[in-house]
Amino acid sequence: MNHLAQLDDNQLVAIATTGCQQAFEQLYRRHHQRVYAICFRLSGQPSLADDMTQACFIRLWNKLAQFNGDSQFTTWLHRLCVRQAINDLKAQQSLWRRFLPAEDIAHQYMPSVELTDYHLLDKCIARLPQRTRIVFVLCAIEGYQHNEIAALLNIAVGTSKAQYHNAKHLLQEMLA
Repeated sequence: MNHLAQLDDNQLVAIATTGCQQAFEQLYRRHHQRVYAICFRLSGQPSLADDMTQACFIRLWNKLAQFNGDSQFTTWLHRLCVRQAINDLKAQQSLWRRFLPAEDIAHQYMPSVELTDYHLLDKCIARLPQRTRIVFVLCAIEGYQHNEIAALLNIAVGTSKAQYHNAKHLLQEMLA
C-alpha cells in the first residue's frame, strides 16, 4: 500500500473505481480531516459531524465512478460533502421535529459552550442557530456565493444574505 501513498488523487480515484479498497482508504486518509471539518462546522456537534463524515465517505464510494476529472478531485469532493452534510442535517431536523418541541431541539443541538480555549470562533459558530450557522459556514468559510447557498438550501438569495448578516451580528455579540 506504500506505493499508493505516492499517487495523486486522480490516480487513486481511477484505481479505487475498479474496487480497490486500499486506494479508497488512501483517499480517506488524505481527505478525512477536511471532510470532518466541513461536517463539524455545518453541524456544530462532534458526534453528528462523525456520523456525517462517515455518510460522506459512503456517498463518495458510491459516486466515485462519476468523477470525470473536469475539476480537481478536492473541489468535487467538497461539493459532494457539503450536499451530503446538508441533506443529513435536513433529515435529522425532520426526524427530531416529529418527537420534540422546537425549543427542546434548539437546546439539545445548541448547548452553551464554554468559551475559554483557543477554538473560540469555532465554538461560537457551533452556538449559532442551525440555518444561520450553515449559511455563515458556506459563505464565510467555504467561499460559496449567496445564489449558490440559496440553491443548496432551497431558500431565497435574500434569506441567505439575511442569515449571513444575522450570523455576523450574533458572532460579534458572542465575541464581545
